[in-house]
Amino acid sequence: MPLTGKYSNWLEIDRGAIEANVRQCLERTGVQVMAVVKANGYGHGIVPVARAAVRGGATWCGVARVEEAIELRRAGLDAPILVLGATPAGRVQEAIGERVSMAVWDVEHVEAAAAATNGTNERARLHLKVETGMGRLGIEPGEAAALAQRIASTPGVILEGVFTHFARADEADPAPTEAQERQFAQVLAALQAAGLRPGVVHAANSAASLTRPSAHFNLVRVGIAIYGLNPSPDCPLPDGFRPALSWKAQLTQV
Repeated sequence: MPLTGKYSNWLEIDRGAIEANVRQCLERTGVQVMAVVKANGYGHGIVPVARAAVRGGATWCGVARVEEAIELRRAGLDAPILVLGATPAGRVQEAIGERVSMAVWDVEHVEAAAAATNGTNERARLHLKVETGMGRLGIEPGEAAALAQRIASTPGVILEGVFTHFARADEADPAPTEAQERQFAQVLAALQAAGLRPGVVHAANSAASLTRPSAHFNLVRVGIAIYGLNPSPDCPLPDGFRPALSWKAQLTQV
């Protein structure tokens, strides 16, 4: 059987599925959704995925690197964007100019952001990341309130948000995630005692958005679920979600 067209196999991305999956997340959580579109939208295409997610109701987009955020801005995306990883000092000013929020977890990151606003009317939007058990970036819980106060008192920067990341929310045993959530709650209490109330508080990934309402706060960060994929065998997606990617091929012989 002769092949037609240029390719024997291809991927098809259903952007309508991404929109619908975001709406499912909104309906199930009742809070804002950050669509995580890092790694080229998990291979689905960062720009079309981000646009579809926003059409579906996502308030924020989350990326790993500042380059991804700039790509979205260049494509015309106006929604708030958070760089979840480290922003190199040489890209901080660009991020600020493009209204891109940045994760921080130490004084050096805060000072770099403040320095980049010198001589401008701009302010760096910072989200304080707290290490509660993921083992991947973040300030220790006992030091978080002091750094938050440092941010609040530093000209040129604002404490826009505070967040953590659950390491094992997709596992059957809830104990590790419960322990992380308790630590994060203690940090939030310390911030409140210091008179600090960041506007955006987030902890739940896809798995926790499905299983831990107490961890929803006012925003959930949803990655794998908006693509219609199960977070893990222990945490399958409920009915209503559908895969956004199909892999198709032409028959060559019957």
